[in-house]
Amino acid sequence: MKQLKNLLILMLFLFLSIKILAANPKAPYNLRSFDKKNPIGTNNKAYFGWFLSDSDSNEIQTAYQIVVASSLASLKANKADIWDSHKTNSGKQNYIYLENTSLQPATTYYWKVRCWDKDGNISPYSSVAQFTTGLLTNEDWSTAQWIKRDSKDNDDYTYFRKKTKLSSKAIKKAITYVSACHSYELFINGQFVGKGFNNHYPQYSYYNAWDVTSFFNKNSENLLACLTHWYGGGQGRATGTRGIILKTIVEYADGTQTIIGTDKTWKQTQASQWIQGQPQRNGEGVGRVEFINARRNIANWNNLKLDDSSWKNATEIGSQPTAPWAGTLQSDLARVVEKEIKPVTIQSLGNGKYVIDLGKIYAGSFKIAFNEKFASDTIKMHGGYVLNNDGTVSTTITQSTNMGFKFIPNGKNSVFNPNVYLGMRYLQVDNSPNELNQSNVSFISRHFELDPSNSTFESSNEMLNKSWELMKHTLILGAQEDFVDTPTREKGAFLLDSWSQAVPCMSVMYDRTMNSRVLNEFLQSQDQYWPDGRLNAVYPNVDGGRDIPDFTQSYLVWVWDYYMQTGNLEFLKNNYSRLKKIADYVDAYKNEQTGLIHRLKGGKGPYEFGIIDWPATMRYGYDVAVDSRTVIDTYAYEDFNIISKIADVLGNNIDKTIYQNKAEAIKKAINSQLINSDGVYTDGIFSNYKASLHVSQHANILPYALNIVPESNKKQVMDEIKKQKMNVGMVSLRWLPESIGLADEGEHLIDLYTNTEWEGWAKTISLGATATWESWDANTTDQSMSHPWGAVGLLGIQNYILGIKALAPQHEKVQIKPLWFADKLTAAKGTYPTDKGTIMIDWNYSNNNYQLKLNIPVNCTAKVYLPKCNKTGNQIKVNGKNVSATEEGNYLYIDQIGSGEHLFER
Repeated sequence: MKQLKNLLILMLFLFLSIKILAANPKAPYNLRSFDKKNPIGTNNKAYFGWFLSDSDSNEIQTAYQIVVASSLASLKANKADIWDSHKTNSGKQNYIYLENTSLQPATTYYWKVRCWDKDGNISPYSSVAQFTTGLLTNEDWSTAQWIKRDSKDNDDYTYFRKKTKLSSKAIKKAITYVSACHSYELFINGQFVGKGFNNHYPQYSYYNAWDVTSFFNKNSENLLACLTHWYGGGQGRATGTRGIILKTIVEYADGTQTIIGTDKTWKQTQASQWIQGQPQRNGEGVGRVEFINARRNIANWNNLKLDDSSWKNATEIGSQPTAPWAGTLQSDLARVVEKEIKPVTIQSLGNGKYVIDLGKIYAGSFKIAFNEKFASDTIKMHGGYVLNNDGTVSTTITQSTNMGFKFIPNGKNSVFNPNVYLGMRYLQVDNSPNELNQSNVSFISRHFELDPSNSTFESSNEMLNKSWELMKHTLILGAQEDFVDTPTREKGAFLLDSWSQAVPCMSVMYDRTMNSRVLNEFLQSQDQYWPDGRLNAVYPNVDGGRDIPDFTQSYLVWVWDYYMQTGNLEFLKNNYSRLKKIADYVDAYKNEQTGLIHRLKGGKGPYEFGIIDWPATMRYGYDVAVDSRTVIDTYAYEDFNIISKIADVLGNNIDKTIYQNKAEAIKKAINSQLINSDGVYTDGIFSNYKASLHVSQHANILPYALNIVPESNKKQVMDEIKKQKMNVGMVSLRWLPESIGLADEGEHLIDLYTNTEWEGWAKTISLGATATWESWDANTTDQSMSHPWGAVGLLGIQNYILGIKALAPQHEKVQIKPLWFADKLTAAKGTYPTDKGTIMIDWNYSNNNYQLKLNIPVNCTAKVYLPKCNKTGNQIKVNGKNVSATEEGNYLYIDQIGSGEHLFER
């Protein structure tokens, strides 16, 4: 008894010693609200996130406390007059919503957070962060009117100006809120503030908010000026109505305000340097050829010193809401960023002809200073993707788009800089009046504010590295006003194109903002057009309701990806009924005799009943004559499966069981009717219930990737997949690396990314591509050569070569499992962003030894796999100590690896 007592005392002593040695967590950092640092112009659904700082290994967050105050002084005094979460037992680090509190419009709120670690030690409070709400209701836009220039121009460029005298009092804060269809550029006192784009339907119009405190001068006259551009509807752009509404609130130190709103006192005039009547660039409505006459420029149009007395007053359309802006204007925190880059080469072809090469494809506009001494004739230019044999820019491989420009200089060092962006690599200038060189030629690259530095990848295979860079760069090209399918030919936010970009944008670029916005847009398309649960194939758009069945089906996959990345439970709660309608739409076409989905309604022409893949050559002979298509049936299984999982996390046990049963039923039907005598999947069954004789790669990769294939058929199915190498296009592309990765076919996976003889990224690179293409044969079919849906292959590199996968929402738990590649790949390293911080991995295999270095952020645990490396035994050395691991196939794993740096050796 005495020995037991002594043992207990010793254990207590050791426990207390460990507690004493354990360092207290440091203050949380990298505070975000609405996934932004100190955002302005937010909606009233505030949520918060942060990173943890704790030097102890294997640390987690067990609780947090967020305090929100209406003033900095109150927050510093720990007076949470807005919200106090109190100590909340939770490991969540983002998407923690402010509860039971009404926020005021145009108001700044201050917040901080502290956290508890696994031992109950508490961190100091973080530094102070803030967010500023926007205009939350239509009433908040009072004192501002929608205004326009009376015009019938189909390419309407208009200048607006307003002078205002401000008080001599000290300016504390000034914010401008602005919405315009389709775009605007905002200036204050001649200084550029920012630009915004609103291609949505009028009832869903967006507005931006800009902190303009530093732009205003007290006790003097100030000028607000905007250039707006309305150009009708097009692919990815609703027609809308020309108009702008702007409200600026200037707050003084004494609490008083000056409010400046658009109304009929604003001056306006046509920006007439854009010559009207130009042809559309193509049938997709991406804009008109820009013919700019610099002789018509209005110098200093955005400067106070301009005399605008001859300008006409603006026409008032009405206050918000007014037709067609019938809804509540939506806050948009997405921003387009621009960067001036220099060409790689500028080649003179003689007689004023030049070819400018950016080195790779970018989206944006050229900026060329034509420093001629006299006003000259029209300068003709055209952009492109490919050079002819004589070094000129091809006008035949153009993605069916007129990429021409015309410019008339004014003899005063005029600058050519088009308004509407295009994707291109080359620009040919046919008759420059002066020498073109690096000092007078640049390109304004533009994209939504994705940050490529958030992730890295490097391996022992140079072609694999090039494939990574090709896809990563292409994500930048597609991130424009939405996730566009191409920055040149269409600029449409097609649903599956968006999904193919958006998912890697989360794990490669750490995007949350655009993903959230575009996910909600497609749900708005259901509200607007599809009571049966479908979603638009492209949205917003000029041509109303238009769907593609398997695009609708793929949306739920995106939703689940988004939830696993972010842990945003509120999105699932708020949209559950609409998400469930998607699965119910699919289920409505189930044939009671077969249990499969027959002729899923939707689409037209070659898209009817499901697109399968596109362009048509990328179907590789898929039998679209069948009545029930295997690809559609497989997506149906996953739709039911995902709704079951969503119901589960929402605590809806009834729906969980209902949709789980639907998933299991169609899985059984797929496996009983769509597998042929060779043990592989055919393309589907006909109306007479006979199976197609065609076996496509599409019909086999989806069942394998989505865990439908029976164990007894996995080898046959995988052999078929491997035999066909790359026989899918971009619509189904995600599932090929996924199926190969799940099958542990590491050597084949490397071939998929690096073999220049196969269709795929490596062959595309060998053919000179600097961005992913619309199809593997785009170079011979004049398809898009800047089509970001091919960037979905980034997921396979992250998930199976770096080996990082989320096992729980918000990366609370992750799997680290680089595949075994034998000598095909001997090293890889990279970084991967999460809401908890960056995961870093570095593995190499040399001299028959395997080593994996891993850095896991605080509050994350990992299940770490190492390949057996053709060795016997289950020993792994972890941080210098031998550990017995658990066997699983060709791998050994150790579970519950916590935060910090770790070294694993086999």
